Amino acid sequence: MGERGPDALSGVELRHLRYFAAVAEAGTVTEAARRLRIAQPSLSQQIRLLERCIGTQLFRRLPQGMELTDAGRLLLDGVNRAFGALSSSISAARAAAKTVTVGVCRGVPQSVLATAEQVMTRGRPLRLVYERVDSPLQGDLLRAGTLAFGILRMPVDTSGLRLRTVNDEPLGVVLHGRHPLADRPELTWPELRGQRLLWFPSERAPGYAAEVLARLREHGWTPDTVTDDHGSHTLFRHRLIGDDGLVALRPRSGSVGDTDLVWRSVGPEPPHERVVLAAAAGAPWARHLAESVTTAPTVA
Repeated sequence: MGERGPDALSGVELRHLRYFAAVAEAGTVTEAARRLRIAQPSLSQQIRLLERCIGTQLFRRLPQGMELTDAGRLLLDGVNRAFGALSSSISAARAAAKTVTVGVCRGVPQSVLATAEQVMTRGRPLRLVYERVDSPLQGDLLRAGTLAFGILRMPVDTSGLRLRTVNDEPLGVVLHGRHPLADRPELTWPELRGQRLLWFPSERAPGYAAEVLARLREHGWTPDTVTDDHGSHTLFRHRLIGDDGLVALRPRSGSVGDTDLVWRSVGPEPPHERVVLAAAAGAPWARHLAESVTTAPTVA
């Protein structure tokens, strides 16, 4: 019986088999060396070394070129099958989804998350694993490589990051359906004076919180804030329903799907919520942010 197992491959390298297949296809060492872009003497030496490793002659050296022996034909058949299997395995490995970690701040609407996913997965399949990370903490994690992507609210420190805006919407007022202001199609700032604001803990996005509250003061509304620190929509709506002196601020895309609450635009010049997709500027993921993608759908 022939030798089997790892010892049968002792001394045989992948390049030896590639050189052997090239000579068999070209018919001469000279032509094979030209195609491989290596010196002819070096190629001849590698073929002789392969024959010594295998322990048999693979070619007959004839005046018109190189002719495979019976052993050479058997080896070429196996090499072609092995190269085909190897090529398929490499293609499968390249196509396999790579797992990456994505930081996401609280309250990102599904439509915005879908837009961000479209950007992140374009050109290569990725398995996205989400971790809830407050916006100001994501920059350091992105720069350190702990996160591949971050979905966060602006403004934050973005030094060393590449950004792509995935949503930029005006904020509107959310209130319960029987609230005295609910029958108005749109609201003005004077109508909100005296209303308290159901607000998130500002440390989760201090830059965004300071920017929005400053804009409210510019419009003459300096509301008392009621902190909603649970992050639960059930508790959020429970606080609003039945309280005629309490409202919230959210973009319209994040305020649909609850028949007991209504969203009303407010003006003039409402503050905006800008959500960006970020990656470290030097990371391979940054190139994803330069490619075109459709924007998040507008909620009618």
